[in-house]
Amino acid sequence: MRKSLLGSLLVGFSIWLLLQPAISAAPVTDSNVYPPPDYYTFQPPGAGSGFTDPVFGTSVKRLSNALGTPNLDAGGNLIFITDEYSTASPFNADNSRILLVYQSYFALYDGSGNYLKTLPFEINSSSEPRWSHTNADILYYLFVNQLKQYNISTGAMSTVHTFSEYSSISGKGESDISYDGNHFVLVGDNRYVFVYEISTNTKGPSLDANGKGFDSVYITPNNNVTVTWLQAGTSRYNGIELFDRNLNFLRQVAHAGGHMDVTLDTDGSEVLVWTNSNDALPLAGCNNGFVKIRLSTGQQSCLLSIDWTLAVHISGTDNSGWVFAETYAPSDPSPQSSNWVAYTNEILQIKLDGTEVRRLLQYRSRPFNSYNYMPRVSASHDGSRFIYSSNYGLQAILGYPSEYSDVYLATLSGTPTPEPGAPSITTSSLPDGTQNTTYSATVAATGGTPGYTWSISAGNLPAGLTIGSSTGVISGTPTGSGTSSFTVQARDAASQTASKTLSLTLNSAVTVNPPSITTSSLPDGTQHTAYSAAMTATGGTPGYAWSISAGSLPAGLTIGSSTGVISGTPTGTGTSSFTVKVTDAGAMTATQSLNLTVNGGSTSTTSTTHAQETDTPVSYTGTWYPISRSFFDGGSAKEAMDAGARVTFTFTGTGIRWIGYRDEWSGKANIYLDGQFKAVVDTFASPAQAQAVIWSATGLTASTHTLAIEATGTHSASSGGAWIWIDAFDVDTATTGTVPRIEQDNAAVSYTGTWFPNTLPVFSGGSATLSADTGSKATLRFTGTGVSWIGYRAQWCGIARVYLDGNMVGKIDTYSATETANAVLYKATGLSRGSHTLTIHVSGQRSRSSSGAWIWVDGFDVTP
Repeated sequence: MRKSLLGSLLVGFSIWLLLQPAISAAPVTDSNVYPPPDYYTFQPPGAGSGFTDPVFGTSVKRLSNALGTPNLDAGGNLIFITDEYSTASPFNADNSRILLVYQSYFALYDGSGNYLKTLPFEINSSSEPRWSHTNADILYYLFVNQLKQYNISTGAMSTVHTFSEYSSISGKGESDISYDGNHFVLVGDNRYVFVYEISTNTKGPSLDANGKGFDSVYITPNNNVTVTWLQAGTSRYNGIELFDRNLNFLRQVAHAGGHMDVTLDTDGSEVLVWTNSNDALPLAGCNNGFVKIRLSTGQQSCLLSIDWTLAVHISGTDNSGWVFAETYAPSDPSPQSSNWVAYTNEILQIKLDGTEVRRLLQYRSRPFNSYNYMPRVSASHDGSRFIYSSNYGLQAILGYPSEYSDVYLATLSGTPTPEPGAPSITTSSLPDGTQNTTYSATVAATGGTPGYTWSISAGNLPAGLTIGSSTGVISGTPTGSGTSSFTVQARDAASQTASKTLSLTLNSAVTVNPPSITTSSLPDGTQHTAYSAAMTATGGTPGYAWSISAGSLPAGLTIGSSTGVISGTPTGTGTSSFTVKVTDAGAMTATQSLNLTVNGGSTSTTSTTHAQETDTPVSYTGTWYPISRSFFDGGSAKEAMDAGARVTFTFTGTGIRWIGYRDEWSGKANIYLDGQFKAVVDTFASPAQAQAVIWSATGLTASTHTLAIEATGTHSASSGGAWIWIDAFDVDTATTGTVPRIEQDNAAVSYTGTWFPNTLPVFSGGSATLSADTGSKATLRFTGTGVSWIGYRAQWCGIARVYLDGNMVGKIDTYSATETANAVLYKATGLSRGSHTLTIHVSGQRSRSSSGAWIWVDGFDVTP
């Protein structure tokens, strides 16, 4: 019966094709409505096979079969395989490799779309892997607070740089490596935005967001930086702002955030292509439009305006003169209805001069979930091919799981070949330098064929300075003074050249007194309590580097090399003697001998309890509707939209988090804590966000509190409704005790399996260990009447099984949407006096919300 039915469908599909006009070799560029044929019955061929889009004629190859692929992380088979995001190209530098997401980890395919291997689990869905632009075998990725690299040919993994000043770094999920392959824009501790240069191992100045929420950061073709703030408007820290590579503010380029990407225009200037759907002051005649923004001026141009029912993703290329985009309709319209408008659920190729929009294919993915159905089209750097994800409606046709998705590849025959002009050197002047002082300045260029070679074609650089042939960086230590004139030449990969005559003035060296450390004593610290004290110095040449030249700091403390701040959590007691050394920018030094006393003290820990929306402490007034969905915490949530509908949660603790759901139909809510009005919260989001922390409060007194959330019945201009969702609540309780702390590296703790040590100031004793390998164990042997496991909660943490004296006592989910150090993950009291064992088993499992299965052991508190 199945074979007969499939045969009938194929015959019907063939008849439809015969009745259609012949598909022209020329791309479709009109704005007509094209309903896709056999929308509710068409099934794509198996992995490795191809087909042709029946309406627009693009050839497509299916790459993956998720439901038939073993899940090497959690067991069973995969549910979805996707690309990561539109703006992070999955193609390497020569298009010979493609990177796909296997739910929580990554897999490697060749350039034709054939599976090669899975990547090590350290490269997981929170790692943001990015291909090198200069070496087709190198993949960069993030691991906690490190930038690392992986060679896909040799399997070698190494650390590029450890950002020890931060507990974690990220690229906010969207930014790719820079066009020159030498720079990343990164965010430390979800607050500090900075640019890191690979070739010089240099971290630039940072922008401190200081509580101002932002959604994404991008590095532009000329290594400038965009920050998309959550707040829309025309003021500072609103919309999308442009900064130079040193994070100096340049200008606002858009009033509101939106899906976007950066690229080079046909004239070589850098532009941002963005959807203006959230802009309250859109470009005239360009509602819900694809807008090109010239970053040097902020000038906007409309490329295409589409119906308000459609949302988009955008994928830029390096220098092709085009961008790729997809539209998606969250309302799931029928092709036979008037709601199926022009460009519905299509992948487009948009020319940057606004003269042409090519309609490439209809991807047929339907919204059976909140995110995975979106294709997130992502193009190669040269614009010759792209991949996308789709479920092809197989949830309805074949009963596939709601989160199902697979990946498809399209290679464009006749893709327009860019015709770049000659390069142009954009640097017009160089900063002055000082004799006998380190100098560095970058000469930049745009246009031509990327891959510049730099040289001095006339004149000479000042003695002691050279220009990097591949970087354009003029650097060294000048030995003379005066003004030198010379001509810099840039030769691109096509041997086209550009020249610019520049001058560089070197001021005479001045006599500088050596630095002097002014700190003469340090405050005492307390065991197991966070400590921070800043060293200060005067004199010398500003730009101090701090270190310990003799002796050692108390265990658990470190000194910030650029800040001079001694910080961390001391694990022992007593007085330590050591010598602090400061080195200024002119390599002059000073030292100071100091003592630091750490007194015995209490251990402060934070435990978290979880309450569902249906638990007893939660009460409702007004009309609330229970909704069951797999992506809710516990599988259910409640929603209301009537003004005045209220939920009240009574809790005892020192912190509270409201867990809810955000989407395109969510509205605004009033927040009250202990009867006092706190805020109006706009819960709108696009795309939707499940199990989102919508509002939180910390630092509360350790007593009983009430949190009230009230629907206002109002919503932002971007939202289609005023719904407010209640999914769960997390309550933090800070406790203080004097029980002794056993660190994870104590001889009383033994390990089996694979564990990775990690050093960060936020950890107890300054270090912890972690594992994601199923079956790995950590066992504590102790004598006492109680024990607590101290660990770390984060977005990539998994589930552990806990055994006490050989008996399983619980499964602990260590996932948290916010990172929490020194967290009590398990606690047992009232044990008989005597010897006991506590064993932590790594299960290799994780919740649906988590990006990984990592389990952390930071220490144990034992009650005598």
